[in-house]
Amino acid sequence: MESINRVIGSVRLFSTSAINNARAYRNVVNRQLKKPVEYQIGDIRNNRLWVPKEVSKYPAYPYGESRIFKRSDRGLFGGQVITTGNKVSEMGNRTRRTWLPNVISKNLWSSALNRMIKMKLTARVLRTITKEGGLDNYVTKEKEARIKELGIFGWKLRHDILKAREMSNKPLPYKFEGEYKVYYEGTYNGEEIKLIRGKREILKKLFPYVKLNSPEGYSFSTFNIAHCKKSYEELVKECESLNVDLSEVKL
Repeated sequence: MESINRVIGSVRLFSTSAINNARAYRNVVNRQLKKPVEYQIGDIRNNRLWVPKEVSKYPAYPYGESRIFKRSDRGLFGGQVITTGNKVSEMGNRTRRTWLPNVISKNLWSSALNRMIKMKLTARVLRTITKEGGLDNYVTKEKEARIKELGIFGWKLRHDILKAREMSNKPLPYKFEGEYKVYYEGTYNGEEIKLIRGKREILKKLFPYVKLNSPEGYSFSTFNIAHCKKSYEELVKECESLNVDLSEVKL
């Protein structure tokens, strides 16, 4: 009877999740900031250095790629990795074995992005998201350990959500006057005007006048790239200098 209790006790010791949880948490909190390599003009390029064709819209993840269990960079794994332990037989023989994290596929709603996001995450992270009150609260938490466990996928998702929140707090580029949206108020040829059309409609009115003084083959796409970032005030001044008819876009 004592031998049976000993075997059962040993099985419980190596099958409990507390040890694996402690290992996973230790991997998260001990993660160090990745030191960026700075290159100077004239340095010899490393053959393993990969240079992207376009600059990423996301800032670099401060902790870099995962050195173990690369799969965790493609989802929310909460710092969990493959863990090791022993499989104990009835005779007490121990055989080394591994445990994979309990990964599931889930569609989670983001209120900031206003859409469902399909991702792979562990059951533990899903439980934490429920406790935090949603996906947005989970990935935007400022705690250092949380940022360490996000990984590259979570870091990019965090950036998108924070940017969406910032955009939602910006004032609208127009105001309502009756049933019309007024985008700009100012003077045009000495008269007070209110523009009720967006920049796209104003650019369509301005383009034929600019094209007359431009070289042959000047396209609207080239014109749009040069003018799309200009303010309404700058566009109105240019229209005034070329005497553009804005009767169809003003109130």
